[in-house]
Amino acid sequence: MSIKNSEFFIFFDDGNVLNDNHIRGRQWHQLVGEFFYPRFGGNPKKWGIANDRIVENFRGKEVPKLIYENRDKSYNSFIELFIEKWINGLFDFVGIKRPEKKFYKEIYYNASKFVDLKVKAAFPGVIKSIKNLYKEGFNLCTASGTESIELEYYLEGMGIKQYFKRLYGPDLINILKVNDAFYRAIFKDIGIAPEKAIIIDDKPYYLNIAENVGANVIQACLTGEYEPQFPYIITDMKQISEIIEELIENEINNVYDKI
Repeated sequence: MSIKNSEFFIFFDDGNVLNDNHIRGRQWHQLVGEFFYPRFGGNPKKWGIANDRIVENFRGKEVPKLIYENRDKSYNSFIELFIEKWINGLFDFVGIKRPEKKFYKEIYYNASKFVDLKVKAAFPGVIKSIKNLYKEGFNLCTASGTESIELEYYLEGMGIKQYFKRLYGPDLINILKVNDAFYRAIFKDIGIAPEKAIIIDDKPYYLNIAENVGANVIQACLTGEYEPQFPYIITDMKQISEIIEELIENEINNVYDKI
């Protein structure tokens, strides 16, 4: 019995797996001012400071709270709240009159496109590893809390968008990345059994959820933020092909053991 690479779907998280959030944050600081200043005035540096403070607050309190409070709602409902809080926070901090709410989404997505396409925050070895995995016949996807359109911009900026079969953010399945429903919906949408999925994420919380659903998991330990907690870990993206090969070999052995 043999298992082909083409049978497996590898799902990458983005932040702190493909891209370094710390480096990306520094670049957003500058680029967000380059977008907003010519269009709305104010101080370009202040736009960057505003975004830094809002994002820091979001990560520490606001977004987890928003997600928890809206965990049973659709993603579409959540993103409207998120955009409103982000736009209001930026304009209020800089001291510029808020635009009409009907323009919020347009501003948000135009700003995201402007910044995301310019960001250069990929971890060393990521781009080459993605190309190698594609050549080896794996199906590459994302499984991220970031919207698919932003994932598209980031990967386009990295020059690797064409190697991915499907860029799953919560918008494509209209489910927040909160619990097992997120992964179940992705596997159902793409039409695979969980055991044919390999989830690569940095956060143990999401890896535990994916593993409980029946997927294979690899923990990306590229930043030192989380201690290694799983049998398969990545500390250097250049290792990824080797680690996936080891995981699949063990999968074959498990199949034999059950025969």
